[in-house]
Amino acid sequence: MKKFRFRLASVLDVRRQRQQDALVALAAAQKAYQDALARKRELLEGIGRAFERKEALGQSSTPALGFQIEQDYITGNRHRVVQAEQGITRATRGVEKALRVYLFTRKQTRMIEVLEEKERTEYRRAQSLDEQKELDELSTMRARFRLEQRI
Repeated sequence: MKKFRFRLASVLDVRRQRQQDALVALAAAQKAYQDALARKRELLEGIGRAFERKEALGQSSTPALGFQIEQDYITGNRHRVVQAEQGITRATRGVEKALRVYLFTRKQTRMIEVLEEKERTEYRRAQSLDEQKELDELSTMRARFRLEQRI
């Protein structure tokens, strides 16, 4: 019997490649999300350090300009934190979209893989039936040969 060949093998290869591409896109989206979180964390740490510097300025006689500079820095960083939160929201949407695309491609690939499994099972069953048929014919021929030998 001839070797098994899946008739939709090229479709399966394309679907697997699309799934791999979607997985890469998902990883990139997750990286962007992690970067956005790290940016917000850095900004919050910067605000904390600025508060500490501002408190240190209050312990010694410092002109009001020093306080104003620190306060402007804190205010600017608070605006950047709001922008970072918006970036996190965008990155979250990007991750969700990439995940939906990946799951869709995984589903598409799985459908073709199920078809391949069914065809492979059918091939094995047909192969088994052919082997059984050959064995039956062989035993029939042996029985005939033995019968002819006795006669």
